[in-house]
Amino acid sequence: MTADTEPRLLLAHCGQCGAYTYPANAPGCRRCGMPGDRLEARPLPAAPRLRNVVMLQAQLHPELKAPCVIGEVELAPGVYEEAVIDAADESAASLGAALKAVAHPLEDGRVQWRFAPLEGAGA
Repeated sequence: MTADTEPRLLLAHCGQCGAYTYPANAPGCRRCGMPGDRLEARPLPAAPRLRNVVMLQAQLHPELKAPCVIGEVELAPGVYEEAVIDAADESAASLGAALKAVAHPLEDGRVQWRFAPLEGAGA
């Protein structure tokens, strides 16, 4: 992959109310209901933040190997998603920490987004 073809995590932005929605191809705005075809795909407005974290000890899905760290990630104001956190355990991921989105291509061509703590970024 080159920088031009590198996957980018995008959100849908509503020009009417200013809210962000995930994913970028959402059927409509989560706040005002603006139809999805009128939303604009945009990059994250700021570094995502870790809001909650847990260590998963059992494999709940074939693509999710245990043990792993799962976190609630704030992608934009009011937009939260649960995702895999690239950390050895939950103590390596502090609440409020800035994260970076890391693309993990899957065999079927889809991309799974994981998040890793930003080096030197505090809460």
